[in-house]
Amino acid sequence: MSDVPGSFLVSCPKGCEVFLRDELLSLNIENPIIDDGGVSFIGTWTDAQKVCLWSRIASRVYLPLACVNARDGEQIYQNCYNMEWEQWLDTACTFAIQGIGTNENIRHSGFLALKIKDAIVDRMRKKTGFRPNIDKENPDVRFVARLVEDKLDLSLDISGESLHKRGWRKGYVGDAPIKENLAAALIRASGYDGSEPFMDPMCGSGTIVIEAIELALGWAPGRRRRFKFEQWPFLPRSLKRDFRDRRQAIRKPSNRNLARVYASDFSEDAMLLTAKHLEATGLKEYVSMSIKDARNASFPEGKGVLLTNPPYGERMAVEDDELLKMYKELGEAWKKFPDARLAVFCAHPKFRKAFALKTSAVLEFANGPIPTKLFIYNVGARWTPPETKQDSGTESVEE
Repeated sequence: MSDVPGSFLVSCPKGCEVFLRDELLSLNIENPIIDDGGVSFIGTWTDAQKVCLWSRIASRVYLPLACVNARDGEQIYQNCYNMEWEQWLDTACTFAIQGIGTNENIRHSGFLALKIKDAIVDRMRKKTGFRPNIDKENPDVRFVARLVEDKLDLSLDISGESLHKRGWRKGYVGDAPIKENLAAALIRASGYDGSEPFMDPMCGSGTIVIEAIELALGWAPGRRRRFKFEQWPFLPRSLKRDFRDRRQAIRKPSNRNLARVYASDFSEDAMLLTAKHLEATGLKEYVSMSIKDARNASFPEGKGVLLTNPPYGERMAVEDDELLKMYKELGEAWKKFPDARLAVFCAHPKFRKAFALKTSAVLEFANGPIPTKLFIYNVGARWTPPETKQDSGTESVEE
């Protein structure tokens, strides 16, 4: 295998596609195209490694291998048996199959994975005389099989564990934390760039604050972790060595001056967890922390960007009447900011009415399985917001 151009697919949370595309452009990835469930591009292995290391919004990076007919188990077996799996596997490495989807004849994704596994093992035994071992927990090579009706897309997982896992979160993570890559997309949507104060007055475990600071500092989110391609026996040593050198070069990124960042929550436990995470990431010096009710939030400088993810009942046990009262009081308090942009990420269907401010934009996302919206407001002497839009049917809604 050499560093020649190929097709890659980068997945992301629903609603983040346009922000991922723009991020890939900023990484000098040429002509990224919004695709089903993410963004595709034509590039080199070095490009794919760069996305793993530098993308804040990506979930995983895949190399598409084939799309085959998959009417039933026998057709899946035969078409997969005919593929040249020996270029991705050898006798020493382990592998796993993740099966996704069903059709009229394939009623369970586990059966789908089993048929593909049988085809791979039989093919490898015939071509090499050896049977590769299965390791479902930590395989050297992980294949993803996605079945839609009678078509099966087969891909090689390049990144491994989801890219939202930055490597700093240990042990207890807090109540209903937002994933890091979704938080990064929301920060992009808010327009924050580090040039003015930033606040999360319901910071929970500190995810949004940490992502905002690292994004503004230009730190690589993957610098603390390992990737699946580093285990591959078939990847040339030169590509692995060059990647290690690039990662080592950014282990201690240079700092830049940032406007102050504010993290607060009414919960003492939440603030202790935020402090722990800021310590783990080396970002404590940038943040002013306090225990306070979000209704008492304020910018000492008189201006800034506020981004927060308030409770909305789906994942946290809060009564509906209590939530609506809180949303109303937050709107009444925050509209008094002299110069601020507010970005509130909430899934409650009555949030917009209860908050009762005029939106500048409403963007649609998915927080796991929950459809969730980002409501953006400009209050006080706030500038006209930059145009923010989404593709593929998730466009900004103007009032």
